[in-house]
Amino acid sequence: MRSRTRFLMAFGLAVAAFAGLSIAPAAASQADLHRGGGLCSALPLAGQNTFGLATVARGGSAARGEPGSMSGDGAFVAAPRGKKLTGVVTIPVHFHVLRAGSSYAQGNVKESTVKRQLDVLNRAFAGGYGGAAMPFRFELVSLDYTTNAEWFEMGYGTPAEREAKTALHRGGAGALNVYSGTAGANLGWATWPWMQKEHPEWDGIVIDFDSMPGGEIEGFNLGHTATHEAGHWVGLYHTFQGGCSNSGDGVADTPREFVPTSGCPAGKDTCTRHEGVDPIHNYMDYSTDPCYPEFSQVQVDRMNGFWELYRS
Repeated sequence: MRSRTRFLMAFGLAVAAFAGLSIAPAAASQADLHRGGGLCSALPLAGQNTFGLATVARGGSAARGEPGSMSGDGAFVAAPRGKKLTGVVTIPVHFHVLRAGSSYAQGNVKESTVKRQLDVLNRAFAGGYGGAAMPFRFELVSLDYTTNAEWFEMGYGTPAEREAKTALHRGGAGALNVYSGTAGANLGWATWPWMQKEHPEWDGIVIDFDSMPGGEIEGFNLGHTATHEAGHWVGLYHTFQGGCSNSGDGVADTPREFVPTSGCPAGKDTCTRHEGVDPIHNYMDYSTDPCYPEFSQVQVDRMNGFWELYRS
């Protein structure tokens, strides 16, 4: 069995950076900075930060991480106020399997695995695991396979990423393009909704193929890397965005959180001066997949506003 576990090495510094706080560094990997925001170890697309990765490093215990800043330009983006979505919003999904060869270890995932991943997305956004429901339905409208070792191993912000996306991207602002491969040194990443107008061909999410349902990344193989990245794609920050500051993640009903979660530690409370324990069960934290059941209602409201403004 091929091991693809991740470890946390130095994240506190990044958290301090985007929270505007001065603290002693805690552990996190370079990849973790990708999914965390604040400090960027990789060049973003066209000089801009996308935000939303699940960073990795081989060996050790699993942890999530990502590249990018808070908004792509260093400013906090508040959610617009929109009308409440009524009925079902169908999001066409174009799924691009990047592989290096014909074996599973080379990224050649089955169509049944892709469909299981879409089932997880649909259940998560519908509140099927718990929490608030979003009226999004993800519908697989195309699935393609590309054998290209460089694209399969593409990292965040690399020429290979731009080449692959430019060649394969389909649909408009309201279509979700998913790219599966090794995700470079990460579990995944996403582009922000307000960034798709400049380079629409780069819009979408990238996930490690081993993070899909039944994959081999222990703790991160139920498909919620895609849930997390899709949350970014519609405009959600991490729950630990802004740390213990008053702005936090811009979501009123997610308690303040100073550092991202590793594992699923009950009672974790890193902002003791604020009400509530850390939202470790929220999809936008870095908890392990079995720990996740929910988006909050205000997160749903935030996604609603961004969908209307940028993707409807």
